[in-house]
Amino acid sequence: MSPRSHRVDLLERPTQDDLLQVRNDLMTVYREIRTGRPELFPLRYARATPRPPHRRWRRSAAEEPGGAEVPVLILPDGPGRASVLPYDVLRRSLAGRGLDVLMMEHRGVGFSRLDARGEDLPAEAVTLEEVLGDVLAVLDHARVERVAVLGTGYGAYLAQILAARHPDRVHSLVLDSPLTSADDERIGQRALREHYWTGAVPATSSIAAALRRLADEDIVDAQRAGPVLLAVHEHGGTAAVRDLVDLLALGRGSLTWSSVRQVLNQGWLQSTPFVMEHDLIARLAHTELGQGSGADGGPMDPLLLAADEARAVPPFAWEALDVHALSRTITAPTLVLVGSEDLITPPCISRALAERIDGAVLLEIPRARHSLLDTRSQVAQIALRWSAAGAASLLPQHAAALATLPAAPVDLALSKGLQLALAAERLSPWRLRRESARALREDPRTVTPDANRSVPRPADLP
Repeated sequence: MSPRSHRVDLLERPTQDDLLQVRNDLMTVYREIRTGRPELFPLRYARATPRPPHRRWRRSAAEEPGGAEVPVLILPDGPGRASVLPYDVLRRSLAGRGLDVLMMEHRGVGFSRLDARGEDLPAEAVTLEEVLGDVLAVLDHARVERVAVLGTGYGAYLAQILAARHPDRVHSLVLDSPLTSADDERIGQRALREHYWTGAVPATSSIAAALRRLADEDIVDAQRAGPVLLAVHEHGGTAAVRDLVDLLALGRGSLTWSSVRQVLNQGWLQSTPFVMEHDLIARLAHTELGQGSGADGGPMDPLLLAADEARAVPPFAWEALDVHALSRTITAPTLVLVGSEDLITPPCISRALAERIDGAVLLEIPRARHSLLDTRSQVAQIALRWSAAGAASLLPQHAAALATLPAAPVDLALSKGLQLALAAERLSPWRLRRESARALREDPRTVTPDANRSVPRPADLP
C-alpha cells in the first residue's frame, strides 16, 4: 500500500474532519514535528471540565477524600493506544465528580498522527523526548501550572520522567502497573513461566504440569503458547486458564485457543483507528523502549508477538534514560498501584519502584490484574481523586473494599465472552455426542447405557 493511499484510508475512517466537528472536548496545540524544525502538526488533547453530577453518586467508604484542588492529567498505556475515544466515559465520570481532566493523544496515534497537510508524521519524529515535550506543551496550552498525574504502564513511565525533570509541574502521582525499564518485560516473562510452565507457583503447579504434558503430546505448541495464555490470564484469571487447559486435555478447547490467538495476531498486524495504532510508534516502542527485546524463543514466551513487530524497525541497543535513577529523585507524593495477579508488570516491579521513591505508598489490589485504569476503572478513579486531594497515602487501608468494586465494562465484557466461549466448548451437544461415540468405540466400559448422556469415566481422563 502506498503512503498516499494509506493517508486517504486514515482520513476516511470515517473522516477525521467529521469526527473533529462533532467533538466539543478536543483542544489543539501546534507542536514542532521535530525539535528545532519549523514544521508543525496539530497535537490533540481532550479536556473535561468539572460539572454537577446528574444523579446522586453512590459512595463507598473509600470515596470520601474531599474535593480535588488541582486538575488531573491521565496518561494511558501505550505508546500505540489512543486516549480521546477509548476513555470518553472515564473523563465524563471524573468530571461529574468535580475534576478538571486532561488526556493527551500519544504522538503518532489517533487524532495526533497527521501533520498540518494530512500526511502521516514521519516515524523518526515519534520519539520519547518529543512525547515528553508534548506533555509540557499540553499543560502550557491548558494554562495548568500543576497537575495530579495518573500514568498507566508506558504512561507511568512518562509520568516518572515528568515528575523527576519538572517537579514544579507535578502535584502528585499515581503510577498504575508501572513500566520502569526495558528489563520489566523479562520479569513478566519469568512470572508467566513460573505460573504456567515450570510449576514454581504452588497455586498453579497442576496447570503447569498439564500444559507440559499437552506440549509433549503436541496438543499445545509450547513455543507459541505464551501470548495466548497471557491473554486468557489477564482477562479471565487463573480460573479461565485452568478451564481452558482442562478442555484441551479432554480434546476440546481448540476453538477458543485458536480464536484468542487470531485476535492477538490481528491486534498486532492490524491497527484499529483512533483506538490502537502501531505503525508510527513502532520505532519508539521497540527501538527506544525495547519492547519485545527480551524474547528468547523458549517455551511459553509471552514476548513473541512484540518481537515479531520489532523486526520492522532498528534493533534495541540501550535505554536513553535511566528511569530507575530518575525515580529516586521524585519528590511528589506518589501512590504506586498494582494488581496482585498482574503478569505483564508483576507486583515485584511496583514494590521495587515504591522503595525507590521517597515516601511512596504501595496499593496492591487483590485479584486484580494489569492496568487498573482499563480493568478496574473505579479503583483508578478513586486513586486519582484521592491523589488530587492530597489523601492518597490513606488508601491502602481500604484495599479490601477497593477489591470488591466491579470490573470495568470493557474488561467485564471480554471476561464474559471468554467464559461463554469456554462454556460453549464444554457443553456443546455435538461435541458431547462425538466424544460419547468415540469413547464407545475405544472402550464400551466407559459408556453408560444411555449413550446420549455418556461421559468418559474420570479415571480414564488424561
